[in-house]
Amino acid sequence: GFQRLPSYRSWRTQHIGNQEENKNKNRNSNVIPYDYNRVPLKHELEMSKESDHDSDESSDDDSDSEEPSKYINASFIMSYWKPEVMIAAQGPLKETIGDFWQMIFQRKVKVIVMLTELKHGDQEICAQYWGEGKQTYGDIEVDMKDTNKSSTYTLRVFELRHSKRKDSRTVYQYQYTNWSVEQLPAEPKELVSLIQVLKEKLPQKNSSEGNKHHKSTPLLIHCRDGSQQTGIFCALLNLLESAETEEVVDIFQVVKALRKARPGMVSTFEQYQFLYDIIASTYPAQNGQVKKNNHQEDKIEFDNEVDKVKQDANCVNPLGATEKLPEAKEQATGSEPTSGTEGPEHSVNGPASPALNQGS
Repeated sequence: GFQRLPSYRSWRTQHIGNQEENKNKNRNSNVIPYDYNRVPLKHELEMSKESDHDSDESSDDDSDSEEPSKYINASFIMSYWKPEVMIAAQGPLKETIGDFWQMIFQRKVKVIVMLTELKHGDQEICAQYWGEGKQTYGDIEVDMKDTNKSSTYTLRVFELRHSKRKDSRTVYQYQYTNWSVEQLPAEPKELVSLIQVLKEKLPQKNSSEGNKHHKSTPLLIHCRDGSQQTGIFCALLNLLESAETEEVVDIFQVVKALRKARPGMVSTFEQYQFLYDIIASTYPAQNGQVKKNNHQEDKIEFDNEVDKVKQDANCVNPLGATEKLPEAKEQATGSEPTSGTEGPEHSVNGPASPALNQGS
C-alpha cells in the first residue's frame, strides 16, 4: 500500500505562503499550506459586519474568497465530524501569536491539541502563546482559568474575549509532550485515550441542523510545523472515528487525503506502519483481521459484517495503480493533514472519507 501512495508534494499551488511578505511567518519552508485549503484570517471589518447577525447564516466560502485575507500557516482538514473540519497549524512564532488567537476566535475553535514542547534543547520549537492570568494578543484577551496536569497531558482552560465584541468563548488546550521530535509516539495508547477525552469537549457530531454553512471549526491541532506529529494525530483521529462508525478502517485512503491537504503529512513508511499497528492493537485480532483487497488498500475489517453492498460502495480505487511514490526521503519533511472543500473524489469510509477526501 505505502509504496503506491503518491506524495502529492506540490500537487496544488502554494503561492500565498511563499509570498515575500509571508515567508517570515513560516517555521519550515517545506511545510507551506496549499492555497486551496489554507485558513484565511478575515479582516476585522468583515468580522464586525458578521457579528451583527451572528454568522451561522452566510457561507464562509463567500466571505473568504471575496476579500484578500491575512496569511497564517494553517490548513483545513476534513474530519469525521461533518460538516466541521479540523485545522492543522504550525506552532506559532512569537510574531504570529496574535494571528493564531485571531484564527481560533474567528473559527470558533473549542479544542486545541498541542503535540510539542516549547523547546527542544535550546531551540524554540513553538512560542508560548499563553501566560498566567490575563494576556492580550492583538484584539484577543486570553485569560487562563485553570490548569490540570494528568499523568499523560496538561489541560489548560482559556477564556477568550474580543476587544470589540461582547461574547466570551471557552477553549480547552490539551498539551501532550510524551513524543520526541522526529520520533514515533512512545506510548500509542496514550494518544488513543487522549482522543477519547477530547471528543467529549467537541460539539456532538449528530447535531440535527445539518447546516452546511455551519461556521465553526471545533478542533485545531499543531506541533512544531503542523506536519509530523499533527499528521499522525489527524490520521489516527479519523481512523478511530471510522472504526467506530463504519467498522472498516482504510489507512491508505485516510493518509492519501491528509497528504493532499497539507505537505508532509504521514510522509514515512514508519509513520504509516505505526498507524497500522495502533489500529490493529486497538481492535485486536479476535475482532478484526487486516485484509488486502484487490487494490491492495490497507483495510481492517471487523467481525460484525458490514453488508457486502456497503462494503463495495466503500471501496474506492486509489488513484490508478500506476502512480509511484517519489523517494520517501524527499518527503520526510512531515506535515499535517487537511483537506479542501472542493473536489470530485469521494471517499472510502462513509462520512469520514468523503469528508476527508474532498479536495482530491
